[in-house]
Amino acid sequence: MAYSDEHALEAWKAFVSTNTIIEDKVRPEVAASWLRCKAMGLDPWSSGFEKENTSLLREKRERFKASLRATAPVMKFLMRLLGSNVSLMDGENFVFELMTPMVLYPRTYGTFMREKDVGTGNATLVATERKPVRVDGFEHYRAIAQSYSGVAAPYLDVDGRYYGSLNINSPFRNLPPEALDLCVEGVRLTQELFVAGARYSQLLATVEFFKPLLSLYQAPTLLVDLEGRILHANAPMRPWCPDWDAYSYGAQSLGAYLGKSMTFRDVVRLSEGATEPVGVPFKKGRSRATVEVPLVRCGKVDIDGVEPFMVMVFENERPVEEAPVKRKPAKPRRDSEMMPTGATVDYIGETEEWKAIDALVRKVAPIRTNVLLLGETGTGKEVVARAIHRRSGRKGPFVAVNCGALPRDLLATELFGYEGGAFTGAREDGATGKFEFADGGTLFLDEIGEMPVDMQVSLLRVLQESSVTKLGSNTAKALDLRVVAATNQDIQRLIAQKQFRSDLYYRLAMVEMHLPQLRKRRDDIPLLVEYFNEQLSAQLNVPHTPFPEKTVQALGSYSWPGNVRELRNVVERCLIMEGEGARVQLSSLPFYIENVASSASSGPMMSLEWSLGSEALEQRAQALRAEGERRQLRQLTSECDGDFGRIAERLGVTADELRGRMGALGLRPRIVLDDEDDISDRVRW
Repeated sequence: MAYSDEHALEAWKAFVSTNTIIEDKVRPEVAASWLRCKAMGLDPWSSGFEKENTSLLREKRERFKASLRATAPVMKFLMRLLGSNVSLMDGENFVFELMTPMVLYPRTYGTFMREKDVGTGNATLVATERKPVRVDGFEHYRAIAQSYSGVAAPYLDVDGRYYGSLNINSPFRNLPPEALDLCVEGVRLTQELFVAGARYSQLLATVEFFKPLLSLYQAPTLLVDLEGRILHANAPMRPWCPDWDAYSYGAQSLGAYLGKSMTFRDVVRLSEGATEPVGVPFKKGRSRATVEVPLVRCGKVDIDGVEPFMVMVFENERPVEEAPVKRKPAKPRRDSEMMPTGATVDYIGETEEWKAIDALVRKVAPIRTNVLLLGETGTGKEVVARAIHRRSGRKGPFVAVNCGALPRDLLATELFGYEGGAFTGAREDGATGKFEFADGGTLFLDEIGEMPVDMQVSLLRVLQESSVTKLGSNTAKALDLRVVAATNQDIQRLIAQKQFRSDLYYRLAMVEMHLPQLRKRRDDIPLLVEYFNEQLSAQLNVPHTPFPEKTVQALGSYSWPGNVRELRNVVERCLIMEGEGARVQLSSLPFYIENVASSASSGPMMSLEWSLGSEALEQRAQALRAEGERRQLRQLTSECDGDFGRIAERLGVTADELRGRMGALGLRPRIVLDDEDDISDRVRW
């Protein structure tokens, strides 16, 4: 029986809303997993993940040293080939190795991947089924994982007992059809290395070891050394490098097949950090014409004791140019340079509060001055920062760094970069920092209030001198850089508490912009709802129809503590559950929004309209909204077992913001003792 993404979406919506399994729309093993998740009480809308268990991770990695050595070459190769996360689990489904092409991906490393906690996925299903599995999109039980595509292959002993698995996961796009075969072959190759003993280095002496993986992959792929000499190519690459294997190993240069407008070094330079394909000109037979073949990925594979090599993955050709064209290939745009809301729309808003923000953006954008954005979580600080960059006319990239998401040491290397060998574990060729990478453009420092005080001194020096010095270097590089910073914290309170330097504040806040909360610009809610409806309908592949007017009015009655970000999440949830905007009724909304809307439109409220002035009406509405928030918080407290961190995460706010809001609502949390007599940061009423 054939199953599709559309089938999975239909089946998932039916199961979440009615507990019904549509047997011809979902695979039996997936349906069985959904039923187990439901029976264990797992909320499909939950978003929490375990924190890394550092001590256990250290113990596991020490115990499985031999496994790590045997799996590392294959995992590195698969990561570069597919551009995806590759992880290794033991028999307890503990992730003790994770390789990722992303700068930071801490979600599963050092945690247990158990069905009762994370729901249906390749990493949980493989332990149950004990066979190679694949899980895509809406087959995942939890909505937060439904952008993922994953495969897994088990390690089984001679008696069929499960003792771990190799997992491949793509957070942003579907893995290719051959991904499961690649994962299974990856397990076989790691087992071959594990038992190789003294033959380990011999097996990896050339890239021939990876030939079985390369032959399975359907996209044109090259393996080259760091000088651009071809080591291996798969069959789909043959049209562009037709006689590469007529030469001895590593003797033929990739440059022999490239058009004159680009060298191997150009290809590597243009592909570094790019998130869109880079056009690479290949010669077309013996003629002077060239064919532009998009390069999707280009990454280095480093294996201990083996000469490093590069994996270059291409797409199918673009239309053939009939005559030779001598031009410099366009510089690939990075995701960070692209507008998040389309080609011409920077943001949505027509209220006076938002028009004031727009006017200020237009005024300061062309001027090279630093800007500090202040506002609650979800008010659109990064959206405004991107608008400032786009309207500035600056030619360099827009580079965003979340100062609160990175550990202190990693934040320093991310911002400043480092020279080769600057510290233990540093790459031999060093790394370019975000300051240098944003040269000529805009650097967005989000959550600047989280930056350690000692690092603030280094940032101040960069701003004062317009230059940066890499870690481990004595040479400063001049910069043409604009900095836009943002925080949701009370910056003046941080200064008073000596947690933020006043001199840095004055340097950053040459222009200070306070972004209004969504509840302060309620007339923009219908515009935002329709915008998100159109955008998300296309992403979810559902019909685009307007939300009913009563539903939009109900959304306007809620106070939106998570602001625009929370509104977008609610619109997305409604579209997933109902299939299109026109079907979204009041009953489709989260209970806390439906309750507030019902209270605001009840009979007693309507009768008050004639006897109360506008100020009294607003006070009454605020009281009703507050009561709705209290009900929401009590419900979340029950669902999260009083865990402050989980409640704050569900609401999209910080723990401090949550405490502040609870205080404003007259809710008084108290600290309780758990069973071990330890103080626990949990809410009890």
